[in-house]
Amino acid sequence: MEEMKFEVAYMPKEVKEDVPQVCVLVDVLRATTAMVTMLDQGCSEIMLTDDEKRTVNEVGVDQNTLVCAEDLYGNVSEHAQFSPSLISINSMDLKDKRVILKTTNGTLAGFTLWNSGNQHVLVGSLRNAKAVMDKAVQMADELGVGVIIVCAGRENGQIAALDDAYTAGILLEYGKRAAETLNRVPLVKDSGKISSHLLERYPGTVEAFEDSGSGETMRRIGCKEDIKLCSVENLSDLAPVLEFSENSSIVVKNMNEVVYK
Repeated sequence: MEEMKFEVAYMPKEVKEDVPQVCVLVDVLRATTAMVTMLDQGCSEIMLTDDEKRTVNEVGVDQNTLVCAEDLYGNVSEHAQFSPSLISINSMDLKDKRVILKTTNGTLAGFTLWNSGNQHVLVGSLRNAKAVMDKAVQMADELGVGVIIVCAGRENGQIAALDDAYTAGILLEYGKRAAETLNRVPLVKDSGKISSHLLERYPGTVEAFEDSGSGETMRRIGCKEDIKLCSVENLSDLAPVLEFSENSSIVVKNMNEVVYK
C-alpha cells in the first residue's frame, strides 16, 4: 500500500510555499469553529476580510448582511453586530444571511496560505473533525499529495497556540483512519507526532483548551462557555473548501466552497 504523509504547521508561516498539499486550516478558538457553526445555522455565505470597516463601506450592510468581528482583545468590534463567540452566534438568526467576518488570527491565516501558493485549503475544527479530515484525505488521495494541518496560532499567527496544536492531534487521528479506509498507509511526520503526544498530556479537550492562552482570553472577555462549545466533536458534516482568486475578499458558502469575490 502507498503511504500518505501527514504534517502539522503550528503557525501559517511554517507552511512551505508552492508545495502541492492539502491544507486543513484550524483556529479552534474561535474562527474556524465559528465559520462552520454559522454555515450550520443556515448562513448563506461568509465574507472573510482583514478590515471589516473597509468591507462594510465597500459592500454595504442591510437586513440580509451582518458583521461578525472581534477587536485585538477578542471582544466584539465596534463595527460589528456580534462577535465570533459561539454564544453570540447561537443567539443570532443567520438563516439566508450573509456575514462579513473578521478575526484576529483565522482570517490572516487564510490570506497567508493563499500568499504561499496553497491551492487546496479546507476549514477545520472539532465541530466538523471527521467530515473535514475525510474530505482532506479524499482530496489528497486523488491529487497524490499529503495532508498538512495548519494552526492559525496567536498574536497574528506569530506564535503557536496550544488549543490549535491539541486539535491538530485529534484531527490527525481522524485523518489516519480515513487514509487506512482508502488503503493508504498514514505516515505521520515529527510535527504531527508532537500534536499526537499532546493528547496524552491532558485528560480531555476542555482541560487542554482551558490551559491554553486562547482559553485564558476566553475567560478574560467573559466567554468561558466558548471553551466547552468549541471542544465538541462532529456536530457538523460540512467540510468547506477554499477556492482562491486574485481579488480582495474570501467568501465562504454553504455549498462547502470558498471563493474570492
